[in-house]
Amino acid sequence: MRKLQDKSTEASGSSVSEEEALSMAKDLESLEQKEQESLDKEYGSKDDSSTEAEANENASDAKSGEKSPDGKTEGEEESYPYEDYPYDPKEDRGKVNLDKPDIVVGDKHYATQINDWYMNFQDYEGKTVSIDGYYMNFGGYTLVGRMGPSCPYCTGGYVNFEFKTDLDLSKLKSEESWIRVKGILRKGKYSISNDLSQLIYYIEALDVEELPEVGVDTVTD
Repeated sequence: MRKLQDKSTEASGSSVSEEEALSMAKDLESLEQKEQESLDKEYGSKDDSSTEAEANENASDAKSGEKSPDGKTEGEEESYPYEDYPYDPKEDRGKVNLDKPDIVVGDKHYATQINDWYMNFQDYEGKTVSIDGYYMNFGGYTLVGRMGPSCPYCTGGYVNFEFKTDLDLSKLKSEESWIRVKGILRKGKYSISNDLSQLIYYIEALDVEELPEVGVDTVTD
């Protein structure tokens, strides 16, 4: 705020009475108030600017939290990489009969069967399956498998296959516990970017049982 001086007093150099001083102070205060009102009218008051900025910020926050038609929060779909396992074991449990699965993976042709799942999954998708092997947890990915010949699609030097479940696996020990997995062969997706993704083949595990004894832990075919 600019400070205004009373030029008549400055020119005369004489002193003024208390009454005159009070009158001059009131005049000066009135001038300052009018000048501030003029500035506020032209540029907006500080409080108005603050309120407007806050409103803009709130609007921006609200927009960022808006959900798109597919149910995702705006920007969520741009968070890569991400994995999509589209089936829910809790919902699917009880819809299929696991007592007589379509495929039982035995000690013979164990590696052959798993390799064929990877190579010709379209022939197996949606089929029920039962498979025994070691429980494995590699970097948060859960798998069932055995030791055996080299498998180009497998993980950790084993012949294995991924499974996904909502069951509690905390008591199982990776590469030590022998389990039986029953479920449905499913397909998911791993997206690295909007333009780059790959399919995930896995078992939607509806039942995971720890068996009392280790079976044939090494397979040859």
